[in-house]
Amino acid sequence: MKPSKLYLKIFLYFVMILIVTELLIFGLFIVTAGRIFQARFEHYTRAKVLVAREFVNEKIQSEPERHPAENESLKNLILFFSKTYDAKVWLASADGTTVVKSFPGSLPIEISKITLQEDAHRPDLKNYRHLKKDWMSYSVIPVQIGKDQMGSLHIIFETAEADHIKAVFAIGLAAIGLIVALLVYSVSRRITAPIKKLKDSTLLIAKGDLSHRAVVKSRDEIGDLSRSFNFMTEKLEKMIRGSRELIAHVSHEIRSPLARIRVSEELLKDCIERSDYTDLKRHLNTMEQDIEELDRLIESLLTLSKLDIQETALKLDSIDLTALINDLLNRLKPGINRKNLKVQTSLSIDQPIVGDKAALKTAFSNILENTVKFTPENGQVIIKMYFQEKFSVITVTNSFGALSEKDLFQIFEPFYRTEQTRTTGSGLGLSITKKIIEKHRGSISAENSPDGFKILISLPAIDLKG
Repeated sequence: MKPSKLYLKIFLYFVMILIVTELLIFGLFIVTAGRIFQARFEHYTRAKVLVAREFVNEKIQSEPERHPAENESLKNLILFFSKTYDAKVWLASADGTTVVKSFPGSLPIEISKITLQEDAHRPDLKNYRHLKKDWMSYSVIPVQIGKDQMGSLHIIFETAEADHIKAVFAIGLAAIGLIVALLVYSVSRRITAPIKKLKDSTLLIAKGDLSHRAVVKSRDEIGDLSRSFNFMTEKLEKMIRGSRELIAHVSHEIRSPLARIRVSEELLKDCIERSDYTDLKRHLNTMEQDIEELDRLIESLLTLSKLDIQETALKLDSIDLTALINDLLNRLKPGINRKNLKVQTSLSIDQPIVGDKAALKTAFSNILENTVKFTPENGQVIIKMYFQEKFSVITVTNSFGALSEKDLFQIFEPFYRTEQTRTTGSGLGLSITKKIIEKHRGSISAENSPDGFKILISLPAIDLKG
């Protein structure tokens, strides 16, 4: 399976951080522990050279008459140190001519490739290190090879434990790095797997499967993103389903007045053909009423659409709800009197609210108009308003029959009408009211009460008492 770009990016970032970390650790080792170990190794090397010189001096002085090149015991001693130190050892005269050596052939290194390291403890001891082969150590110390004749003892240590330790440490770091890289490979997959699932879910939803939900159970930021994604998808599904239902309802609602207008048109044509003008005005009035119904329906749909997309901003002002409700009741008096309704009000509250007066007027007008329209003749309407926990609460109760749980739950949905009200209205009034109230950070609900059907509205209030 081809790894994702995000997975490769995370993996490479981890590897880069790992390499930098290991280089820093190795550098710290060289600066601290490496230097300490190097100093101990040089002390150990110095001791070896000094021991070898003492023994060489002793052998030469034990047979002063013999030239060192002819001294067999000296040759054997040189070979002994060569094997013991695992090094190349030779004795040279003052002019650099080799006198005795532990190996065949010419000298193993070029002096030009060697750099001098001063020995602070023994000025007569010279230590060299190969410029290209940092592991090669070369020591030179003066030796008396004859009467009044000085020479030098040369030892090359080609196996240096200090540098061996560095190599082992570097290999160990590399091994640790490889193990961590393998772990990072697994961790990177665990990080990117939920993101890949989320991407696959996005593609499924883009293809139209709105019922699909991302399954990511992690409790980290990716899990939060998945849950937010599912919440968004659920809202989107509801919006699209609501739009489809809205189109279906609008088509149905528009079809009825259009059908009546078409019938009236046919009747008008018939009257004109028969020169019968007695019913002409009645048919024209019917058409006018149907056109007005269509106009109200379209106006309600436009209002609902604007509230949905929040096209218009609220014009906030301080509003006296008591005055607003009393004004609406005065406008509805003809209908109240015609049905002989008994209206009780308890609006003694001095906490105004902040809101859009025109929008709230529309909301309360819808509620009160429905109340007057659907309350039976000689019925009762109770309107109360009180202050509760920084909210102004308004209740409107009428003696309409109790509604089912389904009706109470769906009554604020667009185009929804109960069985008792199915023949009148567009079913948009309460939907518009609910959106206006929620836009004011309030809430609205419906319930059955002993006095009848009740609507409860809560709006944030200005507490004048502080």
